[in-house]
Amino acid sequence: MNKIVLSALAALTIGTVATSASDVKLYSDKNGQVFTTPAEGRTEVVSKESSVFSKVPKLEFSGTHYFGLTSATPTTDTTQTLANGGDQSKYAATSTGFEMRRNYVQVKAFMNEKDYFRVTLDATKELASDTSYANAFIKYAYLYMDKVLPATGVEIGIVHRPWIDYEEHNGWFYRSFNKVFLEEKGTATEAGVDLVNSADLGFNLKTKTQYFSSEVGMFNGEGYHADKEAANQENSGDVSLEWRLTGHILGDGTKVGKNDLSKDTYLHVSTYGLMSKNHKDDKAALDQVSTSALKGEYDRKFYGLHTVYNQPLFLVAAQYFKATDDAQDGAVTDWGNRDYTGFSVNGEIRPFKDWTIIGRYDNYTMDDSLVNGSDMSSSVKGKKTIAGLAYKLNKNVTFIGSGKFIDEQYTVAKSATYADGSDTGHSKNVYMLTTEVKW
Repeated sequence: MNKIVLSALAALTIGTVATSASDVKLYSDKNGQVFTTPAEGRTEVVSKESSVFSKVPKLEFSGTHYFGLTSATPTTDTTQTLANGGDQSKYAATSTGFEMRRNYVQVKAFMNEKDYFRVTLDATKELASDTSYANAFIKYAYLYMDKVLPATGVEIGIVHRPWIDYEEHNGWFYRSFNKVFLEEKGTATEAGVDLVNSADLGFNLKTKTQYFSSEVGMFNGEGYHADKEAANQENSGDVSLEWRLTGHILGDGTKVGKNDLSKDTYLHVSTYGLMSKNHKDDKAALDQVSTSALKGEYDRKFYGLHTVYNQPLFLVAAQYFKATDDAQDGAVTDWGNRDYTGFSVNGEIRPFKDWTIIGRYDNYTMDDSLVNGSDMSSSVKGKKTIAGLAYKLNKNVTFIGSGKFIDEQYTVAKSATYADGSDTGHSKNVYMLTTEVKW
């Protein structure tokens, strides 16, 4: 009798879990024994209390979380003295604290084996955050339909932009403590060109073949978290055209972004680009006249080349880009056009199982000039070296220690506004302890 009772309880317990998965069913006979196949005298185990209901046959849940302790210390804080007695301090004083750098929780609702709707929630609280709490927001929300064209699917909604996601899953795997080259901003813990982010409203056509893959899409252009008016199209019908074209020299194009670094060998060569009309600077109001602090509305374009080679022992990647922002307003007094150039090299070595040594070097230049050329021009020359050591505890958890060493030099032409045209510079060191969790 006890065996029958215990078996029945086990059947109900397992059945409670099983009912949440549409492809698993359990059956019991009159003696309370549990089976995975139907037969005469067996009845299906059903638990009404724990059923999960959905209008699709499969739901897939996952999460990615980056937590860490960060210390950002300026090693120099040379300020530029202005003729009016003000200054232009670049970095704040030493900042140290715990961060939640990313907190993704995601669900995919599969309508069949290939087509699905995805929603990803994100929350972030970093040293450079604008608020004292972590606001949750939508990172991705899109419908994916497979094979709308030969070997091509499409994302529609708040979707991946073509470049950032590719680099993060093929060339630089450490978003947990540093963004990719084109995305990095000038904050308490970063320095960079800030040209594009990872998601935006629009559509993205994604092609995968053995030796070639690509992403081509059209988007609003300002990204998924631009502030205020910069996030909408109220005064513009212009959109951003963006693309990535990749050659897979060793023939792994059908699984791009899904390689196992410790087992697979691949060699990719890519070109990428963006053409965005009437782009709006973050925090700029509609029809903003350009100033030294805000570029207002402008046309942006960039082009780049990237290559990456991986084998089980190591990875090495490199890229080069050129970009231009052309101011649209005719009343520019402090800012006109900006030209960018830069290159980045990164690599990792895996000398022992579960251990990885990480390195990266970024070099970039931003040259500003006025449309009328009557006042001044300026430039920023930046260098950043990154070193890190990662230990993979298991398939879900990785610990990383890293350091960033940043140096930027500024050159401003002598003018009525600036006291002299001498070079000034700012540098800082950023140290991070990071915990990555993926499930």
